[in-house]
Amino acid sequence: MKMTSCEEVIEKLRVKLLKGEPFSKTDEHNFKELCELTGWTEEDVRNALISDKTPSFHKYFTEAQRLELWLKKEEAARKLWGAVAALLCNNIKEVCVLEAVSVESLVTHAKTLYRYADALPVEGFKRRWEKCIKLFNELVEKKGGLMEEKRAERKRKLEEICKLYERARDLLEEIEIEIEELVKENDERDFIHYSEDDFAPLRLRRRELEYRTDKGYEVFVDRDGGIYLCRKDGTIIAER
Repeated sequence: MKMTSCEEVIEKLRVKLLKGEPFSKTDEHNFKELCELTGWTEEDVRNALISDKTPSFHKYFTEAQRLELWLKKEEAARKLWGAVAALLCNNIKEVCVLEAVSVESLVTHAKTLYRYADALPVEGFKRRWEKCIKLFNELVEKKGGLMEEKRAERKRKLEEICKLYERARDLLEEIEIEIEELVKENDERDFIHYSEDDFAPLRLRRRELEYRTDKGYEVFVDRDGGIYLCRKDGTIIAER
C-alpha cells in the first residue's frame, strides 16, 4: 500500500530518531506540524514515533478538563483533540487519516473545536465543549470504560517511581556513608537503625532527613547539608 505524504514524513522522522540523527530545518517544521496535527506534546510525539504507540488518552482528557476550568479555551481544545486522537488511533500514522476514515461524530466536533476555539464566544465554546465531553464519555464507555487505560497509566507511573526510587537509594547511600562515619566517631559499636526495606530515614520532609541509631541517638541532615548527631533532648554531640 502506498504511503500518504503524512505517513512518509512520519517514517522519515522515525528513522532519524531511531538512528539518533539530528533533524534538518524541514524535519523540525514537519515535527511541529505533527504536534499540531495530533494535539500531543513534543515528548509524546517523539515517543509515539519511536514506539509506534499512542499516549494515554486519559492523561490528555484529564488535562483538557483542568484547562477548561481555568478558561484556557485553546489549550483545553488542543488537549481534548489529543485525547480523541489517542483514544481512536493505535499509532501515530492513523492520526493522519483519522478525519477521513472515522465515522464517529466526536471527531468532527472535537476537531472543529480545536480549530476555532479562540474565535468562539464563551457561551458558544461552552456548548460545543459539553457536546464533545458527552460524546467522548459515551465512546469510552462503548469501548469498555477506563479500567484498562487507568491500569496502563498506573503501571507507567509505578515504573517511573521505581526508577526514581533506585536513583534516590544510590544518592542516599552516599550520604549514609558519611552519617555512619560520624556515628562511629562517637561510638564504634553504634549503627544507623535501618527499616525493614533498608530505607533508613525515619522521615524525609522539607528537604531534611531524620535517622535514629541503634543506641537511641538521633541524626539530622538539614537542607544546607549539615549532619548532626544529637541526644534525645536535642543536644548536639557532633556535626560535620
